[in-house]
Amino acid sequence: MCMKKHDNRGDINPCCFTCCPEKKFITDKLCCDFVSAAGTTTIFTGDLSVGCDIVASGSIKNCGTATLTVTFLRGVSSGGTGGTPVRTVMIPAGGCVTFTVSRFDAITVSGGTADVPVPGEICIIQRFRVS
Repeated sequence: MCMKKHDNRGDINPCCFTCCPEKKFITDKLCCDFVSAAGTTTIFTGDLSVGCDIVASGSIKNCGTATLTVTFLRGVSSGGTGGTPVRTVMIPAGGCVTFTVSRFDAITVSGGTADVPVPGEICIIQRFRVS
């Protein structure tokens, strides 16, 4: 059973539990437009120096007329290549998706072509643990 922590005066501190240590995070918010044309387009790359210790929530909107494939990747090289898919989401034309994903360092989109590019929007709030 979780017990509330006592502060240095012996009073119960209502925000902290002994079984759930307080964690500190830095948060960053990014919102931008993108276009998926021929091939795969990287729409987000995290700070690779923090490794895969990122947790992010947000939304991605497909503003085009074709299905958009969104892939969250882990282990992308500093040159922006490679990586292992952590999660893949298909967003139909005009659709949107919300997400909370951890342990990734890049997001790519595909589905557009040179003749029919797929525009979209991403809004992402990243959280990095502070040691």
